[in-house]
Amino acid sequence: GIMEFNNLATAVAHEAGAEVNILSPVDGSPTDVFITIQGADSKEWRKQKKKQTSLIIAAKSNDKLQDLDYDAMDVEALVAVTLGWRGLSKDGKEYKFSKANAKALYEQAPSVVEQLIAFLGDSANFIKG
Repeated sequence: GIMEFNNLATAVAHEAGAEVNILSPVDGSPTDVFITIQGADSKEWRKQKKKQTSLIIAAKSNDKLQDLDYDAMDVEALVAVTLGWRGLSKDGKEYKFSKANAKALYEQAPSVVEQLIAFLGDSANFIKG
């Protein structure tokens, strides 16, 4: 059938971002934390992926693949596409969103990183309607 242009033009929706309800690492139940991230078709994520690919190619050619820190690469890429959050506190105070705070959170919460990457990988999460 005829394809609607707007169904193909995913970049706009991915640029705008979508909210992810973070699940508890303990029992998988929904928490009050919502993190807004851009999708895989956003400019920023594509830029981060290109950067990672370059690092991998460089490491390969220097026989240093084993030195690559993939977790750190994931954290850096996710920080770049995180637009904000709500419902997060630290030591009883609101934990405000900043890129630095996002980096600290992602470094210490691998389950959050996993959830965000899985969410980001599913294009349907960013399509409205």
